[in-house]
Amino acid sequence: MDRFLSEYLERVRPAFAALPEHAGHQIAFAFLSYKLGIYHDAVTRCDQALKLIEGRPVPGVIGTALRIVRERADALSRAQYDAKLPFLFTKPDLPLGIIDPSAPVVDPDLFQLTNALVILYAAALSSSPDDEQPLEEQEKYILQLIATYQKSLKK
Repeated sequence: MDRFLSEYLERVRPAFAALPEHAGHQIAFAFLSYKLGIYHDAVTRCDQALKLIEGRPVPGVIGTALRIVRERADALSRAQYDAKLPFLFTKPDLPLGIIDPSAPVVDPDLFQLTNALVILYAAALSSSPDDEQPLEEQEKYILQLIATYQKSLKK
């Protein structure tokens, strides 16, 4: 595993460990559905996960990430490729994201979506042991997301 990614996962694991396993499973399916382009299923899974974490003592960043991925998946399912994301991460959310909060934000939508997908990946990996193997198989995808975001900073 890439050192940068493994250090991030170790850093956030304690914060995401409080997620109930069934919520982690829905988050894993939301992430995987989005990644595989099954956007209508990603929307459904995000909605289900949001219901499962409602009122629970889990980091708010997970709900924000689910809403961001849900909105993007919904737009993509309707072939709206340039829809802007309405949900913004707040400053308290940023330390649980993978992108350095002190780095400049060139493309807010790319920043949000990259952080949201990596947060969902980390949350699911931390809380749903049954989904560990299919999630670990997506490591290259996560690394590509991060590399794409970092490339956007150099333009």
